[in-house]
Amino acid sequence: MKGPLEARLAELDRLYPVWTPRTIWGFFEASADRAPERPLVVLDGQETYTYGQAREISLRFAETLYAYGVRPGDHVALQLGGSADQIFLALALARLRAVKVPVNGALGSCELNYVLGQSRSRFLLTDRRLELSGEHCRLDHIFTLNGGSCVTDLPVSPWPSAQAGSGTQPLPVWPDEAFADQVSDIIYTSGSTSAPKGVMLTHDMLMRSAFASCRSRGFELGRRIFVPLPMFHVYGYVEGLLAAILVGGAVLLWNRKFSGEQAVRFMREACANDILCVPAQAMALIQYLDGAPCDLPDLHAVYCSAAVCPAWVWPGIRSALGVSDVITGYGMTEVCGASMQTAPTDTDHILETRVGRLLPGGCAGVPEYGGHQIQYRVVDPATGADCPAGSSGELWCRGPVVTKGYFDRPEINRRSFTPDGWFRTGDCGRFDRDGYLLLDGRMDDIYKINGENVSPKYLEDILSTCPLVRNVEIVGIPDEKHGAVGAAFVQLREDTAEHREAVLRFCQDHLAKFQIPKYFIYMKDSDWPRTSTGKVQKFRLREIAAAYSRGQGPSAQSEGIA
Repeated sequence: MKGPLEARLAELDRLYPVWTPRTIWGFFEASADRAPERPLVVLDGQETYTYGQAREISLRFAETLYAYGVRPGDHVALQLGGSADQIFLALALARLRAVKVPVNGALGSCELNYVLGQSRSRFLLTDRRLELSGEHCRLDHIFTLNGGSCVTDLPVSPWPSAQAGSGTQPLPVWPDEAFADQVSDIIYTSGSTSAPKGVMLTHDMLMRSAFASCRSRGFELGRRIFVPLPMFHVYGYVEGLLAAILVGGAVLLWNRKFSGEQAVRFMREACANDILCVPAQAMALIQYLDGAPCDLPDLHAVYCSAAVCPAWVWPGIRSALGVSDVITGYGMTEVCGASMQTAPTDTDHILETRVGRLLPGGCAGVPEYGGHQIQYRVVDPATGADCPAGSSGELWCRGPVVTKGYFDRPEINRRSFTPDGWFRTGDCGRFDRDGYLLLDGRMDDIYKINGENVSPKYLEDILSTCPLVRNVEIVGIPDEKHGAVGAAFVQLREDTAEHREAVLRFCQDHLAKFQIPKYFIYMKDSDWPRTSTGKVQKFRLREIAAAYSRGQGPSAQSEGIA
């Protein structure tokens, strides 16, 4: 049961009176000892694995990997979809103190070879059909699961055969405290560039971050979290799996294309208490439930983040799903997920305009940071000086949840970290007097038109208030006459010529002339180029806009003011 917030926080304090650094396996095993009968994994179709069953399977997986030579510190790549095996293998690697390298299942062969080679992975477990050459990656062994296959000159074993042939031998026992500060995951950035970077995160970093989220959101014991997101990014991994483990909760896994109707059915059957979603998924739920009664009696919380959310989505979530606990957050892989969140009691205005405040760290906080786990500065990147209060600048951060660097990328690390240890996020924003962050986008997203700075995020926030607009993204592209111009990608609720004209008039009424995008490119749901977590790939939008500016884009677009 959810219970009052004070009672939930008191229970968290009872479970964790002081913060003791442990491995991910150490925290999992503690929850399994407390309540082995509680569910950890629930699959679409209602197949359920308890903590006790998960421990047994994970140990068996660990024994197989150990028999094949996996040792502490070895890099092991996992390329798995939304099956329970991805959870058991992650836990097995944590038990072995090996380093997990989660791999996006949608990667093309070039990027996959790059990630496997750059990460120096020794082993790969995959459920995909692949062609790999030992010339490009130095894997010792490939294991195929759940219908996966691999055409390769490297050693390959189906996972069931590997398990059957590995025999059993006792696993060594390594003390948790010796490995809590060792790297547990190398998580690659989403690939908006041709060479993604491997972010090194330790057991303690990840579990501290998950604990702060549990406290901020007031997790009850046994919370059941619907996670229609991949586990190879920190959002689903930290806010879903690791946070659930801390409270003996469950993750409800999804392994199909997102559908509002099917998601509602699964949440009802699986008694979901909480949803982690991206805006595109929230929109699908709102659209499906529009005008229909919502029967989700166990649901009481929604976390929508990872991309810019149109203003209408927040009241839409409350109305469609009948929940008051609706939050968003801000973070990145380099800080183990969310470093800021809004509060469950915050208004829709806060959700529309801000991305949260620093999470309270509880017993895992740092006294010198006011009990938080991270500290931020707003900096003028040209001078390195702090910006005046309320002014916008680049966000720099430091703290026990901030990565120590990118794997085997010394030049990028030198550019990303100051000599005294501050990490340059590349994000631009400012804090209000109440400590809320107003995010202005990426530093490299801001463009200049005739010498005037233009923030795409600022324009997106304004256009998203237009009642005709369902979704909007804005990018800047080079222009010989003006230096740069804006291109607005707009999805309308109903796409008509009259509505397109009305959007242009809305811009003329609400924006300065230089802020009005030159190009308006109208989109359908299927047109948006997205990452696996639902983020719109702005580099792809820039490519589309640049082609359109050269007369190579779609013909059915309207053009704004130059």
